[in-house]
Amino acid sequence: MLDFIWHLRGSTALAGSCTNDAALNAVTALLKKQRKPIVEFGVNSIAFNDPLWSNPFSMNHSSMVIYDRGRFWIEQTLNGPRLRYELRSLHGMVFCLFGALTALLFGLASGGFIWGLEVAAIAFAWLYGMNVLLALARVPSAIRRAVRST
Repeated sequence: MLDFIWHLRGSTALAGSCTNDAALNAVTALLKKQRKPIVEFGVNSIAFNDPLWSNPFSMNHSSMVIYDRGRFWIEQTLNGPRLRYELRSLHGMVFCLFGALTALLFGLASGGFIWGLEVAAIAFAWLYGMNVLLALARVPSAIRRAVRST
């Protein structure tokens, strides 16, 4: 229902000469570059699982850093093969909600309930919203570049 808040779904067309293996190998290389551990590698799909707490003190500036789980699969359509993906940022959203809760408590202490809600909303929008906006701009293009280079 509201899972679009913590999911990024999309697809990109694959070149007619690109085989499924070549596309999945390109996604594998992308995931390794993004430091995302692969947990499933199927005939037409690949998945990763990387909880935020798996390496909390690493400096990771990759485009997919906010996503804790994801799946890529190749689907045959009338217009040719497409690489579809679904990425989840649930852990990042929960972490940012805790940040917003902290902001709510400070706002309650300094200016009342309404002020606390305003501060919490601004904190959540900044913490989670900016990460998602950056990911929306960077992730689809990184995926397209990876599979188009094959």
